[in-house]
Amino acid sequence: MKLIRNWYFGLVLGIVYLAVFNLWQVLNREWIVLSSVTVSLLLFVMFMAAIKQKYFLNRWDILLHASVILDILLEGTLIPEHQTRGFYLCAVGFAVVIGGYRIYLGKRRATQTGSNTALAGEIKNVGH
Repeated sequence: MKLIRNWYFGLVLGIVYLAVFNLWQVLNREWIVLSSVTVSLLLFVMFMAAIKQKYFLNRWDILLHASVILDILLEGTLIPEHQTRGFYLCAVGFAVVIGGYRIYLGKRRATQTGSNTALAGEIKNVGH
């Protein structure tokens, strides 16, 4: 369960990101704008709760997660049509950058302290 505890907000963010962009494929402009603002506000509330729970590893981790929420807000309010599937590449990009950064920090902290942090410990066991 350490994996879920250490990655829950990022997983929720990724699922919501893909869900909202898929939903926008069938919504008209007004509903896209309304849903982007609503979803962004809900995610922001969850984001603030995650900060309070000390989910994030540092300020850069906070900024990277916040950029996903900002992307949903800006894409929904500024871009008029969402008929392509390019958002899947954006989701992969976010996952690689945020996930890679969190993995890097987890391994770095484990090396510095000589201990097995929950973040690094879960990652060492993946795929082995």
